[in-house]
Amino acid sequence: MLTKQKGDVALGVAISYFIVSGYEVSLPIGDKRDYDLIIEKNGELSRVQVKHGGLYQGRTKCRVALRVMGGNQSFYYTKRYDSNAFEFLFVYTAKGEKFLIPWEGDIVNRSELSIESDKYSLYKIITQG
Repeated sequence: MLTKQKGDVALGVAISYFIVSGYEVSLPIGDKRDYDLIIEKNGELSRVQVKHGGLYQGRTKCRVALRVMGGNQSFYYTKRYDSNAFEFLFVYTAKGEKFLIPWEGDIVNRSELSIESDKYSLYKIITQG
């Protein structure tokens, strides 16, 4: 599966999660914002960045890139997210796990994180099945 396809799957999972959880979900037009969704519940709006956590370079734990990457044949760039870019980070991993993490504190200064570390277990979404 291509990187963009993984992102699309993660976005679909996020939308489903928020709708089932009683949120209204809005999608911004275009791909120029630092967030992928706007969620609303009880009159409170929040911006959400959605990421796919993948298994890279033979690793056994999923990692998430916290940056925007792009370019063309002439140049390549990466951009980290600012502290006020969004309120929540939603991660869907290659293992089918979901995480919802407040975008604050030391997470803002990272370019990548190991989502399955104990530090983020508090934010793992456990669904009743």
